[in-house]
Amino acid sequence: MISIIISSYIPEYFNALEDNISQSIGVPYEIIRIHNPGLMGICTAYNQGAEKAKYDNLLFIHEDILFRTENWGAKLIIHLNKPDSGVIGIAGSSYIPSAPSSWTVSEKYNFVNILQGNKENKDSFHIGSTKKNMNKVFAVDGVFLAVTKKKYINYKFNEELKGFHGYDLDFSLRISKNLQNYVVDDILIEHFSKGNLDKIWFDTNMKIRENLGSDFQKTDDPETEKKAFLGFLYKYFEYYPINKKNIFFTLKFYPWKRLTFKDHFLIVKKYLNYIRYSSGINKKTNTNI
Repeated sequence: MISIIISSYIPEYFNALEDNISQSIGVPYEIIRIHNPGLMGICTAYNQGAEKAKYDNLLFIHEDILFRTENWGAKLIIHLNKPDSGVIGIAGSSYIPSAPSSWTVSEKYNFVNILQGNKENKDSFHIGSTKKNMNKVFAVDGVFLAVTKKKYINYKFNEELKGFHGYDLDFSLRISKNLQNYVVDDILIEHFSKGNLDKIWFDTNMKIRENLGSDFQKTDDPETEKKAFLGFLYKYFEYYPINKKNIFFTLKFYPWKRLTFKDHFLIVKKYLNYIRYSSGINKKTNTNI
């Protein structure tokens, strides 16, 4: 039995999903719809929904999806009943670099089983990079987050995050410190939109990583660390001016012990180039100097 919590604001999407769930889930369920046209953060909406849930298995999903697997509810319950399981998802990553990034840090570590579409309902394409039925991950994408109520109670969504970004990264990473998150390959959904990685997302991501750090996997990958940090610098200086204060701030996320000497040298050169061309770059930032 599954309680499905949805933060909803588009009736057409919700109505289609409600009908789809009734035809595909295959087990007793309830849908808890939190009407949320931007009135509250998604963490607050999800926690309110979970408080109303009467079943032991919770599923938090976006409303712009449809299930493409028959009897997926029984499959999900089996995964949730695994003793060490934390969050069960359909997209996530098994590597967390030092620098703030989305869960899609590298194709090498991404596990995804999803039909990706768009809001125009045009042709969807299958993204399938799972290697087995249950793939171990740390970060889980928020389009589909399942967890038992017993485990949810110990973590809940972080209501200090006020908007609609970062809730999934914060929730799944906190849980991964004590339990094992998984991406599964036997539940397929079709998703009709992509994420919006704007400045609000970026700022929220930095806040989460400041709070939670990056000490997750046991083995470091210098190449992934280098690419993630350079990507972080590029994004950071799109939004913030290059000055001494901001340069020191970026060093909070520097992968000091995770890089080769060659990588350190390359990043130092990148910093010097940012400083050298700072006046021109700063004119293009979205924040006043």
